[in-house]
Amino acid sequence: MSEYKQEGDLFSGINTVKDAKNMTDLEKKHVPVISAPKQVKKGEPFEATVEVGKHMKHPNTVGHFIQWVELYAGDILLGRAEFVPEFSDPKATFTVMLKYNYPLIAKERCNLHGLWSSGPLSIKVV
Repeated sequence: MSEYKQEGDLFSGINTVKDAKNMTDLEKKHVPVISAPKQVKKGEPFEATVEVGKHMKHPNTVGHFIQWVELYAGDILLGRAEFVPEFSDPKATFTVMLKYNYPLIAKERCNLHGLWSSGPLSIKVV
């Protein structure tokens, strides 16, 4: 059996990278990558970017595309960006603020391969 859920099960649960040092092509195309400072000042705005396809370009056709990305601090939704096929690229920069050392988590949804998540990315709040 594949390390992934059966194709019909891709939409149940959240897909994640199994081995970050040896990602499959499916994982490279789907894992959302968070770029953010390692340290921020409490309550001050900073930018965090979520990008899908950073390791390997994801298709962007009517039949296969990234529908949205979300950025969380722990379980708190900080922002969501929605995309359309052929006219947008699955990358979004959010201006956010943290008051506590919540880890950042990114989620994305591919219309064919379901929900994917990455993180947590620890950011020190001073």
